[in-house]
Amino acid sequence: MADDFKQLPSTVKIYETDGLTLDFDANVIRCAPYKGGFGVVLDRTAFFPGGGGQECDTGEIGGVRVSAAESIGDVVVHVAEAAVGVGPCFCRVDAAERMRRMEHHTGEHIFSGTVHRHFGLENVGFHLGSEYVTIDTSGPLTAEQLAEAERLANEAIRKDDPIEILFPTDEELKSIEYRSKKELSGQVRIVKIGETDTCACCAPHLRTTGQVGAITIISAMPYKGGMRLFMLAGNEAIKELRRRQNSLKLCGEMLSAKPNEVPDALARLKEAYEDSLRERTGLIFELCEMKLAAQEARRDFRLLVYEKADAKIANKLGDKYCRDVLFFLAVFGSANALRYVMKSEKLDLASCAPVVNEILKGRGGGKKGEISGSLSVPVCELESCAALIYEKLKQ
Repeated sequence: MADDFKQLPSTVKIYETDGLTLDFDANVIRCAPYKGGFGVVLDRTAFFPGGGGQECDTGEIGGVRVSAAESIGDVVVHVAEAAVGVGPCFCRVDAAERMRRMEHHTGEHIFSGTVHRHFGLENVGFHLGSEYVTIDTSGPLTAEQLAEAERLANEAIRKDDPIEILFPTDEELKSIEYRSKKELSGQVRIVKIGETDTCACCAPHLRTTGQVGAITIISAMPYKGGMRLFMLAGNEAIKELRRRQNSLKLCGEMLSAKPNEVPDALARLKEAYEDSLRERTGLIFELCEMKLAAQEARRDFRLLVYEKADAKIANKLGDKYCRDVLFFLAVFGSANALRYVMKSEKLDLASCAPVVNEILKGRGGGKKGEISGSLSVPVCELESCAALIYEKLKQ
């Protein structure tokens, strides 16, 4: 069936020269069963079939839902839910999603062109997802460079430069310096954005940079020797900035601070929290020592069961209290998520772990003097379990 579509005349692609035409009249020249629905071919279309990191459009043809569009050679095939009669019809691309994608894609060109022009880095990867855009750069950017690139990109947006679509001849192309992720053949479509960017691209774009509205970089991370950037543009960027503004306002209200005072207020709160955490840890440690003091006369093992303890406290106590006994066993955590730490100076606990885990109905392991893991026996049975472990290991 795909080969049959290839024999049809090339589709006039409205989206290549005008990304904002979303409602249009066309003639259906072929409709046939295709991919569980019907493949509809028009003489002209504004439906983008996908490519360059941007997904295909959806919409309606003659009132029939179109779930996808794809290129078969120079023909655009629209996947419709029902058959559409051959002849004139009115068509409509889903505007909200198409505009979101064009805002992001045009914004990506502006940002990538800015990074290329000012910092000499290439865009080596681009994906326009449902939540944000990812851009992979060929090298790293400092936080200062990233902030400057964002500032310059938004400055380019405010200039409201025209976005030109060029179809240069092979000879003309030789004199054009443009960005491209791969070697191209045949007719090359160039998207030129003022002095900001010149890039080979097949996707639809807005008419001016001002229509993008704004760009914001959400986050960045090292990736394959470069950076992976997470970006929003257009209405999504504005919504994100509003969310941040509202979050900052809410934080200020909770901290009784003005928005510009929030960082200092948070630093003070963090310092106070860390002080209280250290104090709490110290008190828990003292309580644990009090519990262990009652076992001072024991020469078999020491057992600490205290839900508010943690691995750090257990290890510190274990180093102190395992010297005069065969082993030290600490159990802590909630009833449904109990953990244990076991220490000994007399046993090779790594080799004893299977016995310990069998008795405690747990999982874990470690090294010669220390093992740790999870357990599932009830707290009320821990004393008898520890005694059984002692009997098994003292031999």
